[in-house]
Amino acid sequence: MPGRAISLVNRGRIIALHDEGLSNHQISDRLDIPRSSVIRIVNLYRTTGGVDRRFSTGRRRVTNEREDRYISNFVRRNPTISITALRGHFLRTYQRPIASTTIRRRLYSANLRSRRVLRVPRLLPRHIAVRFLWAQEHRNWLLPQWQNVLFTDETRVGLVSDSRRLRVWRAPGRQERLTLPREVLPYQGGTIMFWGGIMFNHRTQLIPIAQTMTGEIYAENIVRAIIYPLRNEIGENFIFMDDNARPHRTRGVEQALADGNIRRLNWPAYSPDMNPIEHVWDYIKRRIHQRNNPPMTLNELTFAVQDEWDNMPQETINNLIVSMSRRVRTLLNNRGRHTEY
Repeated sequence: MPGRAISLVNRGRIIALHDEGLSNHQISDRLDIPRSSVIRIVNLYRTTGGVDRRFSTGRRRVTNEREDRYISNFVRRNPTISITALRGHFLRTYQRPIASTTIRRRLYSANLRSRRVLRVPRLLPRHIAVRFLWAQEHRNWLLPQWQNVLFTDETRVGLVSDSRRLRVWRAPGRQERLTLPREVLPYQGGTIMFWGGIMFNHRTQLIPIAQTMTGEIYAENIVRAIIYPLRNEIGENFIFMDDNARPHRTRGVEQALADGNIRRLNWPAYSPDMNPIEHVWDYIKRRIHQRNNPPMTLNELTFAVQDEWDNMPQETINNLIVSMSRRVRTLLNNRGRHTEY
């Protein structure tokens, strides 16, 4: 006499009891289902992740629902884990290997994506208050005003990439931030400091800084040598932006700006997210370290950074300037706290 068909309800009960740790024999006795049928359904569940073969198409899944839950739950508890490390945990738990592509597919199915964690400076309440006030003061600025601003900054570029981007598994739309001190990473392999400035339809020359930046050097080599000519070219609407680094705020620099009749944009401390040139530095560093033949010496590094600076599309810079109104609006909505920029 042929065996009776096992309903989907009973198939589900079999798997539920199996997940509770009951043996096949115990499940068979409790549900009054032949042990051979229990074994068949449990094996089907293990190999396909389902209990109804009619809906199984194509190649068998290499993980079942229980293993899928293990992968997604493990990542939710350890969001910064790498695929390689997760493969190791899976191997130790289930005594069999799993491919990286399989893990990525399971995480994707669980709506988990690998995203970069933003490295942001630590904001104290006074910093948040000043940033919020700055956003209020500039909330009505339009693009023609932002187009007159020269955004400047220094950056350090190393022979060994300093990006080391920490990534996190998260659901789309949820931004993770890693709060770090302003000086965040040690550099290895030798580095060079550069100064540069961007504005709509313009960029300054890129200046390698071979010595410690002082107020005197900044006033002579940056303000008088570079800012003066650009201010004369743009006219009286020109606005100069630099951050609050100590060499930028000396009496000599203040005097140089006054002598050149240069208007300076008031700038809130700890606000790299409001300075569009930060994206330029990130672009250049990524481009350099993605080269087929990355620079091996500091001399080669200098030429490589200069090449990337010179060849960065002006349209990219212009789009960053256009983003300023959105940045200010976001900062305003966040009431001075970190933004996604």
